[in-house]
Amino acid sequence: MKSATISLVSNIFAACAFFLSWNAAFTCSFVQFSAIDNDTPLNIGFGLWGHSWYALSASLNNSFIFQFCLSYTGTPLDGPMKAARVFAIIALVLGGVFFFSSLIAGCRPQDKRMLTRSEGVGYLLACLCQGFALLLLNSNMCTNNSLIAALQADIAQSENVQIDFNDTCTLSTGARTCISAIVFWFLAALASCHATSAGRKEEQARKGNLNEPLVPNDIL
Repeated sequence: MKSATISLVSNIFAACAFFLSWNAAFTCSFVQFSAIDNDTPLNIGFGLWGHSWYALSASLNNSFIFQFCLSYTGTPLDGPMKAARVFAIIALVLGGVFFFSSLIAGCRPQDKRMLTRSEGVGYLLACLCQGFALLLLNSNMCTNNSLIAALQADIAQSENVQIDFNDTCTLSTGARTCISAIVFWFLAALASCHATSAGRKEEQARKGNLNEPLVPNDIL
């Protein structure tokens, strides 16, 4: 059936959006600061819930920087950062609920499915919330990062390391997957609404066929 095919496409879009949204929410590299004027590229990533950080190991001739992921414990967060966190989780939970409920509904017989537009509306709301997760780009984490300033101060004390980071952040893996999730949530919403319309037309056609008499009236 046409509606079943479109519903399957909607579920594929929603699955892609869900996993992209998950990655964007919990990666430690939503945005990044890149080192300039340095022979060895160095990127420090910052996510919604954690950030990559460093350990400086100095020897007689060389110094090495190791990166790992840390939470923002003790780091003050401004309004846009907190809002980005909230909207990212809302998008993940809201979209996930409608996605998994759609999978469960797909196991039911075609004539017993509830044909409503709530699924498409839910995906559209997830799309909007996913977009608001990009508020991180307007937060102090991106424009006035105190952690990068502290890192620069620590590096300045080492004579063997000369690293200078950019003043503002650039998009990293998390932000790119967030933008991709926005697109897939929107496509899932469109496909879901189209599947609902096609399903209602098919249901009306089935009812019309059932109401037709088995023997034409002109023969009786």
